Amino acid sequence: ESLRILYRRRRDTMLQALSTYMPPEVHWTRPQGGFFIWLRLPSYLDTKALLPFAIAEERVAYVSGKGFHVDGSGHNTIRLAYSEASEMDIGEGVHRLAKVIGKRLEEAM
Repeated sequence: ESLRILYRRRRDTMLQALSTYMPPEVHWTRPQGGFFIWLRLPSYLDTKALLPFAIAEERVAYVSGKGFHVDGSGHNTIRLAYSEASEMDIGEGVHRLAKVIGKRLEEAM
């Protein structure tokens, strides 16, 4: 029970940070269980190509979702984990990631 409470709190922290920081073009799941939230960016962004910028510019990393799609799709998805990070780190990480994504969205306009 204590772990469910902990993970629910971390999930909710990530969901709140996503709502606060992510550009409106980014969408995400609201998991009822598990340890991950899936983000979907506009189709013209490739999350694997975006990762080096996220690391270099904001020192934040994520898992590109493409490897989880057997049909070769998912190039514009991200799998974010909330199980290991502290609530403070979750908020900061999402904020940093949102800056990188926002910058790439502006450049694509």
